[in-house]
Amino acid sequence: MNALYSFVKEHLLSNFAVTANRTRHRTGVLTAFTEDASDGRIVCTYTPAAGLKSLTITAKIGEDAIVFALDAQITVENGKVESFDSEDALTMTLGDLTPDALLGSRHYSPWWMHPSFIDAFAAIEPRTQSLLVKSGALNYHLLPLTGDNFRCELEAGLLRITSDCGGIHRLSGDFLAASVSTDPYQAVSNNYTYAREIGAIRVPLRAERQLPDFFRSFGWCTWDAFYGDVSSDKIYAKLDEFKTKGIPVKWIIIDDGWMTTRNNMLAGFDVNREKFPEGLKATIDRIKGEYGIEKVGVWHAFNGYWMGVDPESPLYEEQKENLFTTPAGTVLQSLDEDKAFRFWDAWHSHLASCGVDFLKVDNQSSNSAHLEGSIATAAGCRIAHNAIERSITKHFGGAVINCMGMDMENVFARPMSAVSRNSDDFFPKRERSFIVHLTQNVYNAIWHSQLYHCDFDMWWSNHVESAYQSGVLRAIAGSPIYVSDKIGESRADTILAAVESDGTVMLCDEAARPTLDCVYTDCVKEGKLQKVWNRSGDCFALAAFNVSEGDVTDTVDFGTIPGLSQDCEYIAYEYFSKTFTRINYFEDTELTLPRDGVTVWSIYPITKPDEDSDEGAYIMLGDTGKYVPIASKYKVKTFIKDIL
Repeated sequence: MNALYSFVKEHLLSNFAVTANRTRHRTGVLTAFTEDASDGRIVCTYTPAAGLKSLTITAKIGEDAIVFALDAQITVENGKVESFDSEDALTMTLGDLTPDALLGSRHYSPWWMHPSFIDAFAAIEPRTQSLLVKSGALNYHLLPLTGDNFRCELEAGLLRITSDCGGIHRLSGDFLAASVSTDPYQAVSNNYTYAREIGAIRVPLRAERQLPDFFRSFGWCTWDAFYGDVSSDKIYAKLDEFKTKGIPVKWIIIDDGWMTTRNNMLAGFDVNREKFPEGLKATIDRIKGEYGIEKVGVWHAFNGYWMGVDPESPLYEEQKENLFTTPAGTVLQSLDEDKAFRFWDAWHSHLASCGVDFLKVDNQSSNSAHLEGSIATAAGCRIAHNAIERSITKHFGGAVINCMGMDMENVFARPMSAVSRNSDDFFPKRERSFIVHLTQNVYNAIWHSQLYHCDFDMWWSNHVESAYQSGVLRAIAGSPIYVSDKIGESRADTILAAVESDGTVMLCDEAARPTLDCVYTDCVKEGKLQKVWNRSGDCFALAAFNVSEGDVTDTVDFGTIPGLSQDCEYIAYEYFSKTFTRINYFEDTELTLPRDGVTVWSIYPITKPDEDSDEGAYIMLGDTGKYVPIASKYKVKTFIKDIL
């Protein structure tokens, strides 16, 4: 804590600026920084600011983390009403620290995040939502939070507080968490754990969320197979193929294209009868009865459809008491949570009666833009998520994939759902798109997996560039595994290498993330192998991907896998070469991979026999025909003498 305390005192919160009625009022520098040992808090005192009535910043101190809260009020004089601007209502400088390296997580679009490998606070990219700072042997993590009526983000050496709504005279709530550790992953974990413990993070962490059991089996989604041209006949044709090829699909998602819409707006709760002439219930009954699919989910957008509800539809007339119109004219679910719940309850009740078991809810991070000017968007997103998840819990037991929703206003607002998409879409028709997909997933998981079971998205099992790479990534991901293959194009070999023969997914304990030597490294730019790890109990998985244009030779250091014991010996099995190797924490090997190449090891601790036993040393080996079988339920005792 001494290092973190000094870091905060010397480099954070040194001054601030307030914007009111588009006029910027500045203060001087920090004049006092005192610790109150009686309640474990620190108090920051600033010089007065013209136009600002008061600014109080306090911080609660944990063992390895600090959470900052603010209360700021605008002065009202001579009957003149001032208010904070909707953007950059308050900004703070991040100080003059010169770090060794920085890893940011920034908005790649309104919905998705992408890593930033930078070397100075001034280079922090717009809308950064997570920042790891390496300084000497220490790693600091800065996590902007969402307050009662604002969101907080980092950019260009500044911490920016924004409400997206005018007329606000007071800003309040927790706005930043900071932590420290010699281990970057421990720094991130410390931050989330302490912020959750004191209520600065208002929603459950991943360990508190229950993954629906069916996500532990293999699935298929209609999206990249048919896009918006989905129909019941096409679904049946695909399921016929799965049955013929012996591919054990247990759940499916009927993605966008199934519902009644007009002009990009929701026009009705029922299925599109031109595409599903027998109706949704009859379609689902056949999917389950004839093809043995255990769970069927359907897609819909966070506001019904991409641009909300059609105001000229019968649906609007039925539900108008539960809807409201934004200043831009978009019809959304009400800002009264109970009324919004009644809208979702009506639709979800219908879907459940048709046999729908779960949902994929898309376009979540567009909600802030829709709400802009109506309400502080952080507060509006909490209302929206509470309403929809109340209904999802009632009708589907909470089973949902949250999608297009990595804005912290969404991430910090979901009260119970367990699964959240972790990257932009898998784009099978974009050349080498897998590299962006891989990079986003493993670096986003550093912070996103603290709250959710990360969904690494669907893939094509026969993709010309990335079938094997995609399969390995999903196998190591700790994520639900599902494909979106077209009719006739599923490959049983690449699918069955990622799942058990009974359709069970071998889920690792955590989300796949970069090895320690890659955390602050842009492997694409530096020409390095992108190395990724995960674990299952005391077993580990390590994959290396070539993300460059040509051959790459790099060192694979097994000691860069967090948690690998220095006091244990292991057997590493590499899937593609079919080779066993004895390794330890201090081991490294030089590896050359071609363009689009991938390699993956399953790493098992060696168990030594008791002194009075006649047995030799052994490992509990998973199926060597699988990419990453360390989490298999079918492991067998295998003696070292029989494999080396």
